[in-house]
Amino acid sequence: MRETSEIFIPIPKVRNTKIKIEIAGDDLTKRVRESTWTKSGTSGPGTFNMVLSNSFGQLTELYKNGDMVKFYADNTDATTLQFQGIIDFTKENISSEGQYLKIEGRHRAYLLTEYLVCYSAESTEPSVILKAIIDALPSTYGITYANVAATTKTMDVEWVYKPFWDCVVELCNYSQFDAYVDNDLDFHFFAENSILNENEAISEGDNFIKTMDWGTDSYYEKTRVTAIGSDTNNFPIVYTAISSTEGDDIKEVMIRDSSANTEAKVQNIAEAKLSELTNRNPQAKINSFGLETLEPGENLWLIIPRQKIAGQYKAIEIKHKFGTENGGWRSEIKVEEEESGMARTIQRVSQKTDLNIQAENINKLNFSFNMNFDDETKTGSHTSTKINKGKVVLTDDSVLTGSWISTGKTAGTNVTEVEMRVKGSNITDSKFYYSLNDGISWEEVTSFNTLMTPTSVGKNLKIKVELNRASGSTLNPEVDSLVLLYS
Repeated sequence: MRETSEIFIPIPKVRNTKIKIEIAGDDLTKRVRESTWTKSGTSGPGTFNMVLSNSFGQLTELYKNGDMVKFYADNTDATTLQFQGIIDFTKENISSEGQYLKIEGRHRAYLLTEYLVCYSAESTEPSVILKAIIDALPSTYGITYANVAATTKTMDVEWVYKPFWDCVVELCNYSQFDAYVDNDLDFHFFAENSILNENEAISEGDNFIKTMDWGTDSYYEKTRVTAIGSDTNNFPIVYTAISSTEGDDIKEVMIRDSSANTEAKVQNIAEAKLSELTNRNPQAKINSFGLETLEPGENLWLIIPRQKIAGQYKAIEIKHKFGTENGGWRSEIKVEEEESGMARTIQRVSQKTDLNIQAENINKLNFSFNMNFDDETKTGSHTSTKINKGKVVLTDDSVLTGSWISTGKTAGTNVTEVEMRVKGSNITDSKFYYSLNDGISWEEVTSFNTLMTPTSVGKNLKIKVELNRASGSTLNPEVDSLVLLYS
């Protein structure tokens, strides 16, 4: 809710509803019995469903998964695109009431709930992080970020195969920002309660229809959050964020995140969760006649004198409803707080499960070529090297240098990115290489655990190690295991 001392006098708008619903380019507006188009904010890209009259099976098998659906609604000429999505599935229903086709689907940005993010950053501004993970998306997604605003904070993140939209939620919670993706696939990221829609209002006596469940639910409100991570020695890192309004009644929750390996990361997690769970606002669902321009996260005036409601409240979710069963075009907005339900509970359990995953593949490479040297018959060829107790070593103390070359592995396609990791001892003077053309040419690895772009093209992988021991040194180089990650 926005704090304001303004006086608002609503002026009724002219309502001359115009609607158009297209499926794969076909205008099916007159066949719509009922439909719901959900424009969500930070909680996700949104969904839709509709029921169409399908007398005598005229629509049967005409529309399929992946077909584009568009919902236009305004008070002038039905050219304002309110929702664009794709069909997930269609179902036919026949009863005494007639024959109908039921269609369900998601907003065209649905792939953002399917894509998994591997990303790490320290002391980085959240909008920079958001742009970085958007840039890492496949270009075919078409996501842009012309409306991503900067915050005044910095944060640490360590995401390992975390769903993209869960990353967005974390950024929003920490920054106290809202986000949504519009129908043109442009990302909006802005400070909560920073946008007032001056073209829309819900006012009793004008477009207001009804209010449902107005009130403040303090059940999930907490006064302190303790986050626990672990350092490189597996010792716990603990930080407790405490609300400035905490009194004698302590309501606390604990979050364990094994990927949070610095004090700053653990502090970020605790403070972000506390922000989410304190100072909860009133929540409600409010029905009105169709709202043309409202977007998720925007505030609008609510003037409902009988409930003593007068203020600028945030719409976190907008459901447009249309059809003969809906009585025309109606809008239902969810105000201020998400509902607590089974779906949300499942999502939170999933997120907590994700937090126990160690950062094993931060560069999100697709395959690995592993060597652990437990079986000498599978480890390739040696020059002045040998396998001894599961390690690659020099043949004896008189040898200062030697090399080992792995057996080959064939990738499915040409390799475009690689990363090498090595476990061993006394290998500072040794050199490591990989080949994409079956050992015809080699590329040196100059830094472990770092993403590299090969200068050559190929898919026939081999690995080479040159063990080097400085003259006069008694420290023998040993390689215990290594892996070449690649995509």
